[in-house]
Amino acid sequence: MSEHDTYTITAGKSGPWWALTVRGPGLKRGYHTQVKRLEHAEEMARDLVATMLDVDVSEIDADFELTVADEDVATELEATLLARLAARVAKQQAAEVTQTTVADLARRGYVHRDIGYLLGISHQAVGKLLHEADKETAASALVLSTHCPENASRIELLRSLLPDVAEDDPAPVRLRKLRAWGERLRDGAGSSAEPVRGR
Repeated sequence: MSEHDTYTITAGKSGPWWALTVRGPGLKRGYHTQVKRLEHAEEMARDLVATMLDVDVSEIDADFELTVADEDVATELEATLLARLAARVAKQQAAEVTQTTVADLARRGYVHRDIGYLLGISHQAVGKLLHEADKETAASALVLSTHCPENASRIELLRSLLPDVAEDDPAPVRLRKLRAWGERLRDGAGSSAEPVRGR
């Protein structure tokens, strides 16, 4: 993460509302506000910081890291995000291994229906995987080539993720990193080992 001001938002349920406590650079203490939906927490916190610092909200170039006040819930969220992230990586790697095997069997002369039967997928899926493999080969980016640093970093995604989500990071930082990794994978950008900053 770049050198950046970081404000923490601690959210606690208060009836139908979320009570927010915002702390960070330039604030002498924690300041309080509230929202009905957590998706609006950062916007509200940004407005609050701008008001407290007497600047325009557009001048607040900072990260906002949100966690829930209930530590049990925060721990449960972290474990769930990590499990979902690991499952997504495993699914992605399984798809890549399948595509590589399909391409290999096709090169050996196996017909689509036989490949599909052996792998438990439809022959239409075989055709689609081969079409995708052909496009990637044309772009010199065969998915699981361990000789390609870019693809090797993709295979090592979890290995590079776990040190990034360090045990001594504050809970909001760990949750932000896990959410950011999940977004990268969902958007198909998981081939890079570079962490992204949550905003």
